Order: sequence, then C-alpha cells, then structure tokens
Amino acid sequence: MADQHEVDLDSIIDRLLEVRGSRPGKQVQLLEAEIRYLCTKAREIFISQPILLELEAPIK
Repeated sequence: MADQHEVDLDSIIDRLLEVRGSRPGKQVQLLEAEIRYLCTKAREIFISQPILLELEAPIK
C-alpha cells in the first residue's frame, strides 16, 4: 500500500475535478491506496476540529 509520500494529492484532485460538470455517476479511476489516503487524511482533519459549535443567541 502506498504511504503518504507516494500519493500525489494534486493528481487525485485533478482527476476528481475533471469530471465536474459531467453526468452524475461518472466514475473516476483511483487506486485503493489513494482512496485510503484520502479517508485517513479526512478523518485526521475531522478529529482535529472542535466538537462543540460556538453559537450565539438567539437560536431559532
């Protein structure tokens, strides 16, 4: 499996953006390692975010 040094994030983003505006459901060729990398990084980002929302009153 590829580690983060072997994954070209710019290439993944380019491939995902290429299908923007295409018909819904158009497939993008991604390796399993690339998908795992994206999921791992997304998880790290979500976990690093604060759990509580800072809201101001009044809330309707």
